[in-house]
Amino acid sequence: MKTSNKFFNFLTLLMAAVPAVVLISIIVFVVYYSIPSIKYNGISFFTTYLWNPGFQFQAPIIRHGVPAPAGSSFGLDLFLLGTLSTSALAIFIAFPVSFLVSLNVELYLPARIKKFVVSMIELFAGIPSVVYGLWGIIVLEPLLFNNIEPWMAQHLSFIPGFKGEIYSGAGLIASGIILSFMITPIVTSVIVNSFDTVPKEVKDGLFSLGATKWEVGKYLITRYSRASTVGGTLLGIGRALGETMAVLMVSGAVTNVLPSNLYSATNTMAAAIASLLDSAFTDSTGMNLAALAELAMVLMLIALAASVIGRKIAGRGALRGYESD
Repeated sequence: MKTSNKFFNFLTLLMAAVPAVVLISIIVFVVYYSIPSIKYNGISFFTTYLWNPGFQFQAPIIRHGVPAPAGSSFGLDLFLLGTLSTSALAIFIAFPVSFLVSLNVELYLPARIKKFVVSMIELFAGIPSVVYGLWGIIVLEPLLFNNIEPWMAQHLSFIPGFKGEIYSGAGLIASGIILSFMITPIVTSVIVNSFDTVPKEVKDGLFSLGATKWEVGKYLITRYSRASTVGGTLLGIGRALGETMAVLMVSGAVTNVLPSNLYSATNTMAAAIASLLDSAFTDSTGMNLAALAELAMVLMLIALAASVIGRKIAGRGALRGYESD
């Protein structure tokens, strides 16, 4: 084998190993910095929602062999609840919209207009999250506070979670809506690409049997493109779980207060890490930073679990634009 070929093979092997090395390095880094928090908090980290950085002006205490600020305690329940609830609401909103948009693009639009619409949808995925957050503060929050949430509280109060005090417009609903805007392009793009892989003979055969466009779309989404649909939805969930800035701007970013209804302010694991990181560096014991590292570790495990489970259910092809039955 020529020297140039050997060098090229080595280079490609090295580049292929980079993602695995980076991922393992991140895992090792997060776990290592989480060790003091794991020792200090133990199981209480998963059983309480109180997050108290402690008193920096008092002498540190020693618990389980690690120093920490006096009076400090750390629990992720509030942030975990906020992460799961906002992501679930985002998928609840985004999936029907993505399906209807994909169905319309695939079956109702002419080819030229279809390409333009798909390009516009994909461009939405490139909008910075801070822009969504700014729009949420200026437009969405006042709209929710003055119009939508009062109507919901008045007419839907018989449904659990819809009854209660309305705050400022920032909170669970605003976060879910903003996240749905951000993940809809991803889910829509995957579903549209999946529809494109369906052989024309399949579609023509369904139409020849008397099926309507709506019935053809339901068949494609429930049978032929099911795996790709699941894959696109999982990609959207991954974006929602890790989204930081936009959620931080519209969620209310509360701590130590559990939401009492859909209008309550909330917080997520990613947003909490971003908002609490600066003050964590003022802790001379490093415990606040270690607690945030443990929070990041839990978030990373959830995201990795969603990815692994998604690949088991949908198959690798769902994330690559084709089916693998």
